[in-house]
Amino acid sequence: MSGIVGLRWGSLRAEDVVDWAVLLGAAEGVDQTGELYDSGDLAEQLGDSLLDVESGTRAVWDGDKLIAFGTLRCGPTGDPSHRVFFDGVVHPAYRRRGIGRELTLWALKAAPRLSEARHPGRPFEVHADVSESNTGKAALFEQERFMPQRWFFVMRRDLVDDVPEVTIPEGVRIAGFGSVYDAEALRVRNESFADHWGSDQQNEESWRQWYTGTRSFRPDLSFLAIAAAPHHVAAILLTHYFEADTEATGHREAWISTIGTRQAWRKRGLATALIGATLAEARRQGFARAALAVDADSPTGALSLYRSAGFHVVHRHIRYVREF
Repeated sequence: MSGIVGLRWGSLRAEDVVDWAVLLGAAEGVDQTGELYDSGDLAEQLGDSLLDVESGTRAVWDGDKLIAFGTLRCGPTGDPSHRVFFDGVVHPAYRRRGIGRELTLWALKAAPRLSEARHPGRPFEVHADVSESNTGKAALFEQERFMPQRWFFVMRRDLVDDVPEVTIPEGVRIAGFGSVYDAEALRVRNESFADHWGSDQQNEESWRQWYTGTRSFRPDLSFLAIAAAPHHVAAILLTHYFEADTEATGHREAWISTIGTRQAWRKRGLATALIGATLAEARRQGFARAALAVDADSPTGALSLYRSAGFHVVHRHIRYVREF
């Protein structure tokens, strides 16, 4: 595929996950995005039904060394348009040789076919996240007619200091996550994110793949706000834990991946109560810190909420979009 002499291109394979993890670790040493994955995490990614491993992945090898990869993961729905998510990384020692551009051109060629196979006739977009410090990657995307659309912040707070006391709003109780609530939690997630930019509605398969069925999910650090009358789940908070992050940093970090409140229950303090419950339990279990990501222009005012809970911004990235 590539005109770059001496490199071998192909699809990612199950047996590549260890080399893939090594590549990501080398890149993280330079890029400092805060995202770290081990081979088990990456094996889960290859097992995602929304990822066509043969047509939607690329691996670039220099001899027996994996030096770059690209993946195209399809979104679960095509309404109002289908989103295809492109992720690609080049080993720091191999950058500025045109490999990233080759991967991007591959993605732009493959994405229309992948989208049409899943959602025939629907408009689609290719989305990609770029760290604000990676100016070279940003320039490459802009050259290929991607447009910066949104800022996202990663926020963190230490758990060494006291965490906020949990004040439970009237009319609800805070309960730990249980599988009996899984289906309703999915409905809460979809309702609460329906007005969020760039958020796909999840189906049962994608929900279990990346939310409550993944190896990183921590139900013991996840909580629900359950309304007394009528009896239903009013808000959810889901937490994940990545061992690869602890191995690299020496800190156990509770990753709050999802906070969602039904629209009828917003502005009543449910999210604050759920965050407080999670921080207290994570601290009790010996976690050193907690982190989350937020859309800087969230319509629910989430950025201010997280700041009031003691979180501060540690990393920023930009969502680039190319429309077709």
